[in-house]
Amino acid sequence: MTKSARKLNAAALIGLLAAAALLSGCTQSEPTASPTPSATSSEAASGTPPTAEQTAWAGDVCSSTATLKTDVQGLVSTAAAGGADVSARLNTQMQTIKESAAALADSIKAVPRGSEDDPQVSAVRESSDDLSSSISDLESSVASVDGATGTALVAALGTVASDAGASLTALATTVTAIGTAAADGTSAIGQAFDAAPECTSLAR
Repeated sequence: MTKSARKLNAAALIGLLAAAALLSGCTQSEPTASPTPSATSSEAASGTPPTAEQTAWAGDVCSSTATLKTDVQGLVSTAAAGGADVSARLNTQMQTIKESAAALADSIKAVPRGSEDDPQVSAVRESSDDLSSSISDLESSVASVDGATGTALVAALGTVASDAGASLTALATTVTAIGTAAADGTSAIGQAFDAAPECTSLAR
């Protein structure tokens, strides 16, 4: 291996490790989807209580968010593992990510009738729109691995790791929006996020 190839290998490894650290950081630092005890008191929860449909919707959104997070983490692990068939395995994982991202978008769009104008719904929806762009960038970087060899492959894998980290950062914004909503006792949707067990486990 040439000296330049060794340098690129080291750079890619640093990128992969940085992405892994970011994933760990997201897991550690994301705000919990449950508010503080004071936010769940009868005084704080002064809004209309959520319906069963609203709570189920909030649970679906949180579950879809958690699944997508796990899938992107899996892509970073695949890139770090490398191997002769890394391109095929990345493409398979990317397809899983695209399906998970579509499921999250569909869940958010399926907000119960009458809840469309809730400000907490808008915040979660906006964070999802930003995530869509980062997932598209990640798909492009995964595609660049196909057919790459040697130093080009090393560089392509480093880009995959970087874009995966960006996707996790965007996804953390959605988790933040959910946590903020859950702390809003005046919002029926906020109370729904607080009540859904899937949202409590999201940031653990």
